Amino acid sequence: MRKRRSYTVMGNRIELAVPDRRAIRVAIVGFGTVGSGTAKVLLEHHHEVERRLGCRLELKTVCDVLKKDLSWLPRSVEVVFDWKRVIADPEIDIVVELIGGVTHAREVALAALKARKHLVTANKHLVAEYGVELTERARIAGAHLGIEACVMGGTPLLHAVREGLAGEHFTAVYGILNGTTNYILTEMERRGCTFKAALAEAQEKGYAERDPTFDVEGYDARYKITILAMMCFGQAVRVKDIPAEGITRIDQVDFAYAHRLNHTIRLIAGARRRKNGRLEIFVRPMMIAQSSPLAHVMGSLNGVLLIGDKGGNTTMTGRGAGGEPTGVAVLSDVVEIARSILAGGATTTPLGYTHWHEARTAPPGENALSAYLRLVVRDQPGILARVCAILARHHINIDSVLQEPALPKQHLPFVMTLEPTQEKFVARAIKEVARLPFLAAPPLMMPFADLP
Repeated sequence: MRKRRSYTVMGNRIELAVPDRRAIRVAIVGFGTVGSGTAKVLLEHHHEVERRLGCRLELKTVCDVLKKDLSWLPRSVEVVFDWKRVIADPEIDIVVELIGGVTHAREVALAALKARKHLVTANKHLVAEYGVELTERARIAGAHLGIEACVMGGTPLLHAVREGLAGEHFTAVYGILNGTTNYILTEMERRGCTFKAALAEAQEKGYAERDPTFDVEGYDARYKITILAMMCFGQAVRVKDIPAEGITRIDQVDFAYAHRLNHTIRLIAGARRRKNGRLEIFVRPMMIAQSSPLAHVMGSLNGVLLIGDKGGNTTMTGRGAGGEPTGVAVLSDVVEIARSILAGGATTTPLGYTHWHEARTAPPGENALSAYLRLVVRDQPGILARVCAILARHHINIDSVLQEPALPKQHLPFVMTLEPTQEKFVARAIKEVARLPFLAAPPLMMPFADLP
């Protein structure tokens, strides 16, 4: 049975047949920052969403595992404290999992799919570790799986990779995927402040958690590049195979040297195909040429550079976190699934592929790189000669030596830039340099990123 609705379009009154269907009902499990942000976006935009869908999208149930004050929710929204009640409710069409963590979230996700409910999640940890499994479970259940909010929160990056660039053969993807670290680095660069001062400010503004380890050590970005690598290359990448290095050892003096070299510093999560077909995947701070688009991603924004061999380079920047921006991405998945429900469409392939190859990752240290090497020493004769002798023994050529003037003689930083050499040789040389008696701090090495 179909109803007929009248519309006025450019002065002409027309009638369209629309499905006579009940509302599509949504439940949110986990009501922290993203959960409450998603609810606010859905409640505030419900008229606009109905116009897009042709039926109501109703927030039926919220499962709040922390039992916060939810008096601001409309009375029509049921509040429960046991997620199993959500799964057992036959009226709920779409479950939105926003718990965080992985063990409990996976239990909820698998139960929802087993009950043949459509699933949306913003849980990057869950998708990075179990994305292939969830995709297969969704296929078996005939359910949709939405993951848009897992990478770059409020920016539709994954949709662009999966749909808009589905015909591309990617050779590399590089991203600034963590807003906390990007805010810290760009504030250090802009104001010349220390890492500690920039971190404290990020915590005051809500960009960084009280315990910032997950962000500043690169673990958050590692989950995100795992998902991106799977989507770009169709290989089942394992999180544990990706080396991650954080930004805690970056000093304001490194930006002074970087600017002398016409570069800046960003935490880059990257994945690229090598000539032998293997993938090199990493998270690490890198020297970025100031002419690169990623050098201009500032503050808490995220940015991604996709490199394809047919369509060329595609750059996307935008908000990567926050309750309501991420809620927009969650809601975009919900709306896409609702459209498919109305159309009776087939399930989607959220990670872009219907079957997978095991990831063939490149052994660490095999790639050749140009490097920035910063040493902090107690000034004395013969320092440069001893360092150069070690580098020469490891067949490493020096491109340049830089030293900022008027710095303390007992804590004197200077920089060497190294010509392209296999990273394993550089690592061995740095390990030997680190044992020299005149060093006042461990050596810091950052690669120069080979970005367009």
